Parts: sequence; C-alpha cells; structure tokens
Amino acid sequence: METTWIPPKIIIGQVATGGYYFRREDLENKIWEEIKKGNNILLAAPRRVGKTSVMKSLAEQSNSNYKFVFKNVQGISEELDFYKTLYELILYCLNESERYKVQFKNYFKKMKISEITISGIKIDRNDINYLTEINKLIPQFKDENIVLLIDELPEVLYKLHEKGKGEEACNILNNLRGWRQQKGFEKVQFVLAGSIGIHYVIGLIDKRTKGINDLKEIRCLPLDEERGEFEKYMDWITSDATIRYNRDLKAYLKEKTGHFTPYFINLLINKVDETCRKNNRCEITESDIDIAFSKVINNRTYFSDWKQRLQDYMPKEDFAFVNDVLIHTAHKDEISIQEIYNLASEHDKKYCYMEFIANLIQDGYITKQNEKYVFISPFLKEFWKNDNPVYIG
Repeated sequence: METTWIPPKIIIGQVATGGYYFRREDLENKIWEEIKKGNNILLAAPRRVGKTSVMKSLAEQSNSNYKFVFKNVQGISEELDFYKTLYELILYCLNESERYKVQFKNYFKKMKISEITISGIKIDRNDINYLTEINKLIPQFKDENIVLLIDELPEVLYKLHEKGKGEEACNILNNLRGWRQQKGFEKVQFVLAGSIGIHYVIGLIDKRTKGINDLKEIRCLPLDEERGEFEKYMDWITSDATIRYNRDLKAYLKEKTGHFTPYFINLLINKVDETCRKNNRCEITESDIDIAFSKVINNRTYFSDWKQRLQDYMPKEDFAFVNDVLIHTAHKDEISIQEIYNLASEHDKKYCYMEFIANLIQDGYITKQNEKYVFISPFLKEFWKNDNPVYIG
C-alpha cells in the first residue's frame, strides 16, 4: 500500500497566514506594548522576513479596546486614492465596533453608506472630500482605538515622486504626521511598513526624514539563532511531514541557509521535498541538501525581485553604484570600506556613499562582519554572481 506523502508546512511566493504562519510572538508582543503606550510604529524589515504575515496576524487580534485593520496600499498611485482608502478602513473599523456602530449610525445614513466590508465601501454619492471627512471623524472617537496597519507605503510615495508628484507625496507624509501628533486625534494609530527603504524614499521626496522621526521603530528580524528559533521553525514545518530532519541534518541545512529568513529556509526545504517525493525516498542525506541548494540558486525567479526592486526605486546612476558594490561583494566574498569608497569615487558618490550602504543593510542585502561587508544570504550572493558572471576588479 502506497504511503500518503505529507509535504512540509511551508508556503512560497505568498504571504504566510493561518496554519502556514509561524507566529513571531516576541515581535507581536513588542508591537502590542507600543500600541498600548499610544505610540505609532514603523515596522522596519528587510525583504521576505515576514513583516506582512506579522501585520496580518495583528489584524486578527482586535478586541473591545482596539480595532485593527490591514491594508496593502501598493496599488495606489494618486494622493486622493490614498485618503479614500484610509477613509474606508476607518469606516470598516467603526462598523466592526458595537459602540462606534451605534454612535455613527446617523453619519452612515447621512453619507449614504449602504455597504461596509473589508473589500470596500459602497457609498451612493460622489461628492465626498475624503481628507475632510477623515479630519472630521477622528476627533469624535472616544472609545476603542483604531489601528491602521498600512503595508507598502514607501511604494506609494515613490510612485508619486516618479510621476513628478512629489508635492502630493509630501502632503501624504504631512497628513499622516498631523494625525499622529494633533491633539484630539490620539484614538487613531498607525503601523507603517514597506519592502523598500522608507528612509531612502523620504530622502528623495523632501531630503529629510522629519515625516517619520516620531515613529517608534521596531525591527522585524530573521529567526533568532540565540533563542533557537531556527530549530523551532524546522520542527514546526516538518512536524507532520514525510521528510524529517535529525539534529545533524538540521545543523547542515542551517549552515547552507546562512540567513534565517523563513523564505530562504522554505526554498531549500521545498526543493529537498520535491526531489525525494519524485524518487519516492523518505530518507535524506547532506548530498540532497547540496543538490537542493544548487537548484534554488540556479532559479532566477526566486531572487530577481531583489535586483528589480533596486532598479525600480533608484535613479540609474544610484543603481549603477549599488549594483557594482553588490557584484564586487559577490565575486570577492566581501568588500572593504576602502573598496566601497573607490567605487563611490568612480560613480561620483564619495560624499554620500554610506547612505547607500546603510540602505542596503536595512533592506536586507548586506551586513557588516569583521570590518568588511558581506552578503547577508548565500542565496543572494550566488544570485548576484550568476547574474553578473564576468567581473574584473
């Protein structure tokens, strides 16, 4: 009788939610602590660490004192659409609160709101000034706090900047700051996040970061090695799976992964599982992990987005410098500050090069190690090497 093959509990390419979400309790607790203090939060995270999964998990934790709602705003390309989206999110939270639903019953009627869902609001009128309505509504909140979990805000700001609408991007930043700081507006709080460096984007818009310096920054980091989170995650995703990993195999896979982001771990685990299932083999060796690693790094689709993101939000001359830094680091295994400065001089960036390095660190490309800079992930290192196979430097 053929044994039913049970895959590991992983998901690749989509946000991990529900039964696929490995709960980051320590991180969620930190966010909750700051929310209860009345703070607004910048969730700072390199790509693929799992910030969106964390935010979606928080969105499911509304209670009688806090109403959470999550929204990915990446598709928004106009200032007015941003305010419309926030207005709809606020109305959704009001409708989810028994107290606010009664308090604002007449408002819903006056505004001819006939339907309120998480997907959108049906309003039978087209003369609404959404920014004005938000400013009128918020000061009336006296009971539950409304917490807006806004993902990919930097994308919106950058698109406006690229379209020559930097003033509109500044307006959004200024209004968000006003809502966070204006007396009487304390009942609405924000958790903001994005997949591209928000400090870099804001620097492009107004050359300063005053629009976010009041936010409490919380880092969404990879799995914590000292807390044994890698091993806990491995046990969690393989607890019911056909392929199991003993202590030695876990240690070897850990070494190959190098950077303990669930996305990278999942890629490797998935390739091992695919190969073994195809061969109907339940026992694995270190060789299987090596083969899986080779298959992963040779698949450009897994990592090309990292490079594309840099190209999308950086001017050509900035990308050229950053890409040269990454190509050098990939081929030479590391890059010194002197070598970075030399490249910066070639690209006319010698007065601002460390800003770019700081952004590469914050966005999860490189890290500092023994006074040199190295790729944070062996997967990304090999991708950059494969994508730029010829290097003279």
